[in-house]
Amino acid sequence: MPRLQKVTEKVFAEIAETPQKKGAYTSFIEVDKVLGLPVSHELQELKDLYDNLTHANKEMIEQLASIEEIVIQIRCKNVISKELRLSLSRNYIYARSIFYRRGNKINDIRVVVGTTEEYGDDLGELIKTPAFRDLCTMDITMAMEKEIETNINQLKTLIEDERN
Repeated sequence: MPRLQKVTEKVFAEIAETPQKKGAYTSFIEVDKVLGLPVSHELQELKDLYDNLTHANKEMIEQLASIEEIVIQIRCKNVISKELRLSLSRNYIYARSIFYRRGNKINDIRVVVGTTEEYGDDLGELIKTPAFRDLCTMDITMAMEKEIETNINQLKTLIEDERN
C-alpha cells in the first residue's frame, strides 16, 4: 500500500492531543525549553497568549480531530475495493485495506478471512476470485463499521460533556 494516501490526509488529528502523544501546540510552545533557548519578556508574553488560546480551544480541536477521524474512516470504507490486499500468517489468510485510527502508526485494518486449509495459499488467485473478494470486503467493512460506530459514540460523548 502506498505510504501516503490522499484519503487519509488530516489536519486537526495531527495537532490534537491523544493519550499517546502531546498536542502539537504543546510541543510547539516547549521548543525554547527543549533547545535551551533564551526567552525574552516579549517572547514569553506571546507564548502565554498562544498557550491560553490553544487551551481555551482544546475541546474544539479535539472534536474537530474526532470528526476528521470519522470522515477519513468513511472515505477508507469507500476505497476497499481498490486497496484490498491479502497476506498470510501461519495458515491464516488476512485481508487488509487502508484505514486511519488516531494513535496507530499503521494506517490499515486487518481481518482474518479464513485459513489455507479452506482456501489454499495462492493469494494471487484468491484476490482475483470475486466470491473471495466479496467475503474480504464484507469482513473488512464490518470491522470498519464497528470502529466508526465506536468513534461516533465517543464524539457524541465529547460534545455532550462540553455542553454540560
